[in-house]
Amino acid sequence: VGLVFDRRVQHGRKRPTPGRFRTRVLTDGVTPSLHIDYKASRIKQYHKLGRALRTETTINNTRDFKIGRRLTNLPALRQIGFSANRRLLRVQRLSHDPITGADAFHTTCDPILTQAGDRIPGLRFTDPRVHALLHTLLVFRLHLHGFTNRDLRQTTSELLGTAQPMTTTQASYDLRRLRHHGLIERIPHTHRYRVTNTGLHTAMFLTRAHDRLLRTGLAQLTSPQPTRLRTAADAYDKAVDQLAHQAGLAA
Repeated sequence: VGLVFDRRVQHGRKRPTPGRFRTRVLTDGVTPSLHIDYKASRIKQYHKLGRALRTETTINNTRDFKIGRRLTNLPALRQIGFSANRRLLRVQRLSHDPITGADAFHTTCDPILTQAGDRIPGLRFTDPRVHALLHTLLVFRLHLHGFTNRDLRQTTSELLGTAQPMTTTQASYDLRRLRHHGLIERIPHTHRYRVTNTGLHTAMFLTRAHDRLLRTGLAQLTSPQPTRLRTAADAYDKAVDQLAHQAGLAA
């Protein structure tokens, strides 16, 4: 109530805020509706004819918001009701936007074009060299004075475990990719780089998702021995086949 109406709700025995504060647990077959009461004002939200979500705000006593009852106060009351509706919708919306996450993933993994028309290759999620670079960023984040081309060559070569170390040209190529994708930035008037906050968060998430989720999950799915994930996948395939057979369709 306090979040939606932007008013302070008093608790306790002395001068508590009047109004009904209740929670209703819905059961199957009940059309959900939301009722928020603040003193003599109410917000009601429900499904209109099962097609649209309707939000109604009713202010029965303007004194609840320290506003008079003259017609000249209608614009102020309208603003209060409009703001309450907007706050309610902000509370109800998703805490994350999947579309934004997809854009962030493509921004990192896909090639980009600079204003000068240069094409900067992306950081492909399945490339072992890219994951070595991401792991390197987690190490370099702890370097107070940043890192150089030489530091990148040495650490990345060790993570890749290749016989031939990375060359200066290859490191410059990777530094250019990391910088244009916003994962690192160049320290002014130096040849050193530092990891950005975006680079740290991106590297942490992508490396963990790759090492702990994808590789582990695919290993369980392709394992010849029974695993928990393989058993669940087989059971799902069997259930789909049975459903198709019952429906008279070709599995």
